Amino acid sequence: MIKYTFSSNNGLVTLISKNEKIVQIFLKSEKIHHDLPNKACLQAEKEILEYFMNSRTEFTFPIAFSGSEFRIDVLKAMMKIPYGETWNYGKLAEVSGHAGADRAVGTVCKNNPLPLIIPCHRVVRKSGDIGEFYGGRTLKQLLLDIEKKPSKN
Repeated sequence: MIKYTFSSNNGLVTLISKNEKIVQIFLKSEKIHHDLPNKACLQAEKEILEYFMNSRTEFTFPIAFSGSEFRIDVLKAMMKIPYGETWNYGKLAEVSGHAGADRAVGTVCKNNPLPLIIPCHRVVRKSGDIGEFYGGRTLKQLLLDIEKKPSKN
């Protein structure tokens, strides 16, 4: 397992890579890891930096995630939320095939191992309030604001 940290204009980002795939991302990371990055880490670093500079709207580096069937359903459905759009927890529950499981969907969002790539920041409350985010509401709003601007690519 490789743990690699890089600096971005939005703080430190740590990538965890296993078997040449990114399995976890920590935004606003508090720990610095100095493992030698593999190809997946270098590609992820490049693409995440481009996203923060508003010149990338999709990610292509290899990822992997696991969990219960419910969790995987929700994570896969979350990946369908288009860049620049938001869904509420109810819509995400419905699209994932688990209508009515809004709170459980919220828990999956809260424990998302791959923020940005699996865009939990695009999931908001039914009222329109942006809701919580593991990196804080300020970071969530920043990510939503990046996506409101026309992309430079």
